[in-house]
Amino acid sequence: MANRLLLQTLLKFSDQIKSGAAKVQDVITDYFNTTGKSVTDEERSIILKEFQDNAPSNVEPIDFGQNIKGIYDKAQGPGAGDAMVEALKSPGAKKSKEIMEEMLGVTLRGDETFGELMEMKNALKTKEADKGLGSLYPKGKPGEIFDIQNDKRMEVAEFIKAMRAAGIKNEDVMNVARNPDIAEGKRAATSLARAADMAADSKVKQELLANLDEDIAINGPRFFQEEYMGFDSMGNLLENLTTTVNNGIYDDLLQRGVPEEKVDEVFTYIARIRDNVKYDPKSLVRKIAEDLEMEDIKYDTTFWDNYLDEILTRIQKPAPRFADGGLV
Repeated sequence: MANRLLLQTLLKFSDQIKSGAAKVQDVITDYFNTTGKSVTDEERSIILKEFQDNAPSNVEPIDFGQNIKGIYDKAQGPGAGDAMVEALKSPGAKKSKEIMEEMLGVTLRGDETFGELMEMKNALKTKEADKGLGSLYPKGKPGEIFDIQNDKRMEVAEFIKAMRAAGIKNEDVMNVARNPDIAEGKRAATSLARAADMAADSKVKQELLANLDEDIAINGPRFFQEEYMGFDSMGNLLENLTTTVNNGIYDDLLQRGVPEEKVDEVFTYIARIRDNVKYDPKSLVRKIAEDLEMEDIKYDTTFWDNYLDEILTRIQKPAPRFADGGLV
């Protein structure tokens, strides 16, 4: 027997179902938004029966060719769906419903909406992502000394150990290890290891680090020691670093869920003393850390010290080999 909330939902959509304005997915979506639950198979049957009995032309069959077109366009880009639909028209081609069933691994009723099909597709992707690495890198045949599968499995196992030893979070380790392109995974792991080394444990920090690493990769010492990283003077550069740190910590705190009122309270005071440390970003970090601690806000400033140390080291000109005409 249908539950009361489902009956209420169907009653709400009664006129729209009779006029043809409502679709099956409209009812399912409204039910989900109201209850926070997906419909069961029994509830779905009740909804479909309501449409069959009361909709002007009953439940209109789904054009599976068009659904495949939409899915392929989303997955592979515009045009991919048209090519698939044309392929389905060729002699001896499977019916598009059969292909959709093979793709999703389920038996379809034949009246699913496009939204329902996309939900099934997303559920399939989630299920595949949850599979263990063993399914991605299966063992080779027993007794085989030289076996590509075993070699790849061992390489991935060693790669995982190395990532964990580098301090990369387990979630990131597993995501990287799932990439079938091991070379690409190792490049991603290099970035993750760099972030771990610098204590860049948030989006704000990682974006700043990525920009710095890009500057390091494409520019030589002159960029840092003589061109002041694109600023007019050393003073302008230091003042900019102070602003970057101030705004970065502010944004990072908000993204971590610290109430905006508490963050504003700290930084309103910091704004009053900013001029005293505008050429000394390291002092600003210490001052912010002290104030956050006073407000009982737990926040690790290790990254900001590491980030500033990296830049301040690079903008220092090396001491001359000879000084005052004599040997050093």
